[in-house]
Parts: sequence; structure tokens; C-alpha cells
Amino acid sequence: MIRVVIPILEGAIYEKMRVKLNGAGIFSIADFGCGTGGNTLLVADTIVRAVKCSLGEGEEPEFEVYFADLPFNDFNSLLRTMPRTQQAYADAEHDGDTNPVATGSYVAAAVCGSHFSRLFPRKSLHFCHSSLSLHWLSKVPETVRERRSPRVYVSSDCEEAVGTGYLHQFNTDFTRFLNARAEETVDGGCVFISLVGRNGGTHVMEEQGTLGVIARHFEYAFQELVNEGFIEKEKWESFNLPWFGPNPEELESIVKRQGAFRLESVRVLGEFPLHPMTEMRRGEEEAFGRCVGNHYRALLENIVEAHLGCESLTDEFFLRIGKRAAAKFEEYLSNQIELAVVLLVKN
Repeated sequence: MIRVVIPILEGAIYEKMRVKLNGAGIFSIADFGCGTGGNTLLVADTIVRAVKCSLGEGEEPEFEVYFADLPFNDFNSLLRTMPRTQQAYADAEHDGDTNPVATGSYVAAAVCGSHFSRLFPRKSLHFCHSSLSLHWLSKVPETVRERRSPRVYVSSDCEEAVGTGYLHQFNTDFTRFLNARAEETVDGGCVFISLVGRNGGTHVMEEQGTLGVIARHFEYAFQELVNEGFIEKEKWESFNLPWFGPNPEELESIVKRQGAFRLESVRVLGEFPLHPMTEMRRGEEEAFGRCVGNHYRALLENIVEAHLGCESLTDEFFLRIGKRAAAKFEEYLSNQIELAVVLLVKN
């Protein structure tokens, strides 16, 4: 998904990047919810290169990239992955290595904290980036926590108050993110966001795309744990995933109401495979199931284990997801992700 979004990211920088550097000639970039590994470095490299191409002649700033995430992110691994000099780039090309590596053309720093609050000095950032993190909410909505129904997320047949609660929480969290970035970003600076979204209409109770699909797979796993006596039904009914997939209208409404940014573009990209194996042959069902189970575990293990309370139950939960994926692989192969891509410019 990141590789598909990169041309859109580059185009946004070429067309909309119109900021003045500070007196020290430094261009500051922040990646919110950066994660770790090659994807993180690929994004940073892309932004730095595109900005260099977009600047006028005679402008040769120094770049600083801030990798921002929650304190439990593995910043040590991220910084160890980053080569210290341009020689690493030449070595990779010589060895035929196609994996992304940091160019060595920027100064890097790790910043710990929630992107729903201020992390940087006022008017210090020229370009802000966030990939696949803002659909995560800061918490499950209180109106949802107070209810008891066998649902792990908004779906077409649940009570409207549940959907309204999720939309309200996303509204609150996304506004907090924009308020913080409005303080930190220079006038004319850009904020580029990609998050899981949906192309549905304005009614919040419509099927939640990717998130609804994952929720249904989770419901099956919880149902099996209940049927087999591993957990009580109440444990299933009290589980809710803290995420929301907005549509363009909802995003536009929040940006306009917050008021600090101009919405340059918002679009939804579709047809991304949800699961890592996009093709399979008969006889590979078990491998496909393991792949799906591990994929969900990588995304959601912390939340599931915190709710179930022990590692062994978590193992059983993702084992059930894998077994069902193996048995009904045709259903899983068709699952897709919709991605909302947003470009904002500071007024």
C-alpha cells in the first residue's frame, strides 16, 4: 500500500509544497505513527528526495526527519536499520539490493508520544506525514463500552448509537490531531495522511469496509472460544476494536470545522488485497490459514491479549482465525482494503 501511495505523495509535494525555510536553512519532516523497518525508511527517503526536486535553484536545505510514535515502538531497531553514510546506498546498489535504505541525506531523531497532542515546538515542521495510523482511535467510545452485544465493531445490523459513538470518537481524535499539527506546522506547510477508510455514503451505519470484514472474522473466532468453553460469552461481548474508517465526506467536514488547514484533496483507493497471499492453489490451504492468522496477530495481538488476559488464550484465538481461513479461503481471498488519502495545507 505504501508503494502505491508513494506517487501520490510525490505529486503532492511537487504541486503544493510552497514553504519558506527558516533562517538556518533547515527543512523539518515528521512521520507520525512511524512504526519501524524498511517501510518507514522508504517513506522518509521519498519525502526528502521529492522536496529536493521541488525546491528552486540555489535552495539547498539541510533535512531533519523526526520519527514519532508511542513509547513502546521499537525505535532501537529503526535507528539501527538506518545506514549512517551515503556509502550504504552505493553498497546496496553495487550488491543489487532493491530494499529501501536511508540515503544518509538527513539527520534523524526519535520522538515518543501520542500524535493526539503536541510533540514539537510551534511552527517548526514543514511537512507532516502519517501512514495507516489515524484510523486507530485513542479509546473505544464510552457509549459503546457501556453496551453489551456480540459485536466487535460497527456493522450494518448493530444499533445506530454504536455507529454514532464511533464517528463521534473519530471526530474528537482527528480534531485533536489537527489542532496539534496546526500549532507545530509552518504557514503553507503540508500534512499528508493515509488511513483505512471507506467509499460508502454519509450514513455511519453503512458497512465499514475493511474494518467490518476483520470484525466479522474476529467474531467467528470469539464464537468458537465461547462454544468450546475457553471464555465466557461476556468476554466476547465486552470486546470492541478502537478504530474507525471514515469516508471523504466525514473527513472533509472535520477539516472544515477545525479550520486551520485547507483541504487540497481527499480520495479513496480500493482493491488492495487484505491478506498477504493473493493467490493460492489447492493443497496450500493450511499455509494460507497460517499466513492469515499471523497477519492478524501482527496487527492486533496486543489488544487481543490485553483483553483475554493470557498468552495461551491469545494463541487459541489466532489459531481459530487461521483454521477458518484455511477452511474458507475463497471468502478470505476476496477481502480487500480501501485506503483514504488526504492532503492538507496550513492556512
